[in-house]
Amino acid sequence: MKAFKADLHMHTCFSADCLSEPSQVLQAALAKGLSAIAITDHNEIAGALEAERIAKEGGLRIQVIVGEEVLTSKGDLLVYFAKKRIAPGKLSHVLSEAKGQGAICAAAHPFDFARKGIDLRALPGSELAMIGAIEALNARATLQSQNDKALLFAKERGLAMVAGSDAHHASEIGAAYVEFSGVKLLDADAIANAKRRLCGGRSSPFVRLHSRLASMRKRFGWHGKVCGQTFSAL
Repeated sequence: MKAFKADLHMHTCFSADCLSEPSQVLQAALAKGLSAIAITDHNEIAGALEAERIAKEGGLRIQVIVGEEVLTSKGDLLVYFAKKRIAPGKLSHVLSEAKGQGAICAAAHPFDFARKGIDLRALPGSELAMIGAIEALNARATLQSQNDKALLFAKERGLAMVAGSDAHHASEIGAAYVEFSGVKLLDADAIANAKRRLCGGRSSPFVRLHSRLASMRKRFGWHGKVCGQTFSAL
């Protein structure tokens, strides 16, 4: 069976700090030989829904997971298989909302406090129990030690581990991914229980220039269009 490779954290132009159209994200993912991607825009699922539509209508051989990176009271949380947008808010409320949708959650870049990573060590057991996975490899981690801490935390507690490029530009896609064994299609159970290995590593710190430039272009309304709208309209 062909290796099932999934990059489980990336953004589109529906995030304030990214300019990549959903179609560009799909093209890059296919070029990298990925079997699945989770589009996890900041507090938004419109980009993921658009990519899912394009993939289905175009018959593309890639699974698009509708996801969201939700800003909670204790840091960023990845939600996979979302059915509707979840608003930012208290971690406990976001976890409950995700559970009600049949989604599975993963702590995004934990211990990377410069980027709103959740301090998993400080969570009460009731909240930790509702987090289905730990992002143990994030290609945009500020320091390698932060990925190392996340990996160790997950191993010590027997928690599922995921990986993602955290791409804010199509060129970053596939920098980190999960290679699942015995999987033809991902669902919440597979993300929690399937055998896997984490692949890839940290991207160059210069990739952060992509997101900073995107934020500036949108904020100041520089010429151009993204997601079918002018920057100034976003």
